[in-house]
Amino acid sequence: MNTWHIFDLEQRQVELENALEGPAGDATDLAHLWVPSEYTSIHYVDVPTAPRRKWMDIIPWMLEDKLLQDPSETHFSLIHETTDQLTYAVTSIDHLREWKRISENSRVEAVSMTPDYFALPFEENIVSVGWREGVILVRTSRKEGFASKATIAWPLIQKFLDENPNYRLSISIPDKNLIPLELSKIARVNESKIDWTFGSHEGVDLLPKELKRNLKSSLINQWSIATGIIFIAVITSLASVIISISSLENSIAVYQNKNVDVFRKIFNENIPASSVLRSKAETNLQRLFEQKEALDSPIIKSLRSLQPIMTNCECELVRMEISDSSAQISIRNADKLSKKSLKIDGYRVSLIPDKMTGDDNMVLSVTPSKG
Repeated sequence: MNTWHIFDLEQRQVELENALEGPAGDATDLAHLWVPSEYTSIHYVDVPTAPRRKWMDIIPWMLEDKLLQDPSETHFSLIHETTDQLTYAVTSIDHLREWKRISENSRVEAVSMTPDYFALPFEENIVSVGWREGVILVRTSRKEGFASKATIAWPLIQKFLDENPNYRLSISIPDKNLIPLELSKIARVNESKIDWTFGSHEGVDLLPKELKRNLKSSLINQWSIATGIIFIAVITSLASVIISISSLENSIAVYQNKNVDVFRKIFNENIPASSVLRSKAETNLQRLFEQKEALDSPIIKSLRSLQPIMTNCECELVRMEISDSSAQISIRNADKLSKKSLKIDGYRVSLIPDKMTGDDNMVLSVTPSKG
C-alpha cells in the first residue's frame, strides 16, 4: 500500500485541476497519509475510574481547559496507554476533513492519517529532529513529538535536553547554519531528507471512523474478484476439455465412416480400417484425458478447497505462491478469518504471520494431507 505526505497530494493534479480547488474525484488508490504535526497536540490524562467504554465521553471534557476550541469540534486519538496514564493526540475535525478532501481530489483513499513526526527515526534516549519546508519536526520517544517553526522548536528542544540530560540529539537539516550554536555543538548533524515512504506509523491513526469509507467492502470485492478469476479459469478449462472430447469423438466417427466408404469404392472390398482409426482416436483421447487430469491436480483442488473458509472473510489479497501441491496466500485484514475453523477434510490448513511483508499480514497455507 502506498504512503503519501498530504503536502505531496496538494501538488498532485487530477484532470489539470489543483487538488485543493477541483471537484472531488473517485478514489482509486488506498494509501497511508502523513499529515502536518503542527496541527496535532499531545495531551496526557490519568486513567479514568469509569468503565473503558465511557472514556471517549469523558476524556474531551477532562481536557477542555487545555484545548483551544470546543471539544465537540476535535477528534481524540489514543496513541499510548500505561496502567495509570493515557496519551491522546488531539486534532481539529475541520483539518481532518480538509485532508480527507485533498486526498479524494487526488484520487487517493486515505486508510489512515498519522502525524508526520513519526516519519523520523526512533532510537532510545535520542531526540530526532527533521526539516519539512521551514517547519522543525521533533520526535522525543516512540509515540511523542511535535512540530513548529524554528523560533519555537529550538528553545523547546533545549528545554527538553536540560530536563533530560541522558538524551542525545540527532538533527537532519539541509543547512547546518539554521541550528543554534549551543545545539550544534552537542548534536549529531547530517543533511539527509525525511523518507516519507519507509517511516513507521506505530499504529497511530488520527482518521475518525466516520470519515473512513467502507474499506472492508472494497477489500472483499478485491478478494472476490481474485477468487472468481481462479474459479472461472478452472471451469472454462474443464468445459473446453469436455467440448473438445465430444467434438473429437464426433469427428472420428465421421472420418472413420468416410475413409471406409472411400476404401470400399477404390478397392471394392472390406478391410479392418476402423481398428487403425480407433487406435489413433484412442491416442488423442488419452492426451485429452491427461489434460483433464491436470485440472484435477492437487494444486487446483487445494485452491478450490479454500472457497468455504474464504467466503465473507473480508480479506485483502496481497500475494500468492503456488507449487505442485500447495498454495501460500498472503492476506491483509485476516482478523475475521482467524476466528473461523480452518479445518478442511483432506487438507492441512494453517494461518501464520507473514514474515516476508511484515505489517499485519498473515499467510494462509493449504497442502493435501498425506495418506
